[in-house]
Amino acid sequence: MTRQSLLFLTMLSACILAACTTTPEQQAALNQEALRLEAEIAKRQGESVNRICPLGSADWKPFGSDALLIEAKGDWYKIDLIGTCDPDSAFGAIANKGSIGSSCIERGDTILTALPRDHERCTITAIHQWDDTAADDEDGG
Repeated sequence: MTRQSLLFLTMLSACILAACTTTPEQQAALNQEALRLEAEIAKRQGESVNRICPLGSADWKPFGSDALLIEAKGDWYKIDLIGTCDPDSAFGAIANKGSIGSSCIERGDTILTALPRDHERCTITAIHQWDDTAADDEDGG
C-alpha cells in the first residue's frame, strides 16, 4: 500500500468516525428532550394495566423513541416498547401480533410497523393509563 493510499484511508476513517459522533449541542438537545419526556410522564402516566382492547380504528401517536400512546374506547394508554422499531419515525400504521382472534393487546405482544424491514418489530414491556388532559403548563399559573 502506498503512502498516499494509507493517508487517504486514515482521513476517510477519521471522517466516518466524526460523522458517527454527537456534538455537544446535539447531546444537549437530546438531554433536553429526555427531560421533557420524563416530566410529561411524571405528570400524565397512571396505573399499570395488563391489557387494553382498542377498537379497530383506534387513534395512536408516537411518544419518544420507545413508546406510543394509543386510544382504547375513549381512554388513552402509554405503551412502552423494546426492540428494533422506532415509533417516532417508523410508524405509518401499527398492527399487533398477539393472541389469535383477539383485538386486545397486552404485555409481551409484538407491535409491527406498516412496512416491517428485517425483523423491525417491538415487544410491549408495559401498558399504563395516560391522562391526555393533564395541564400542559404547570409553570403558568
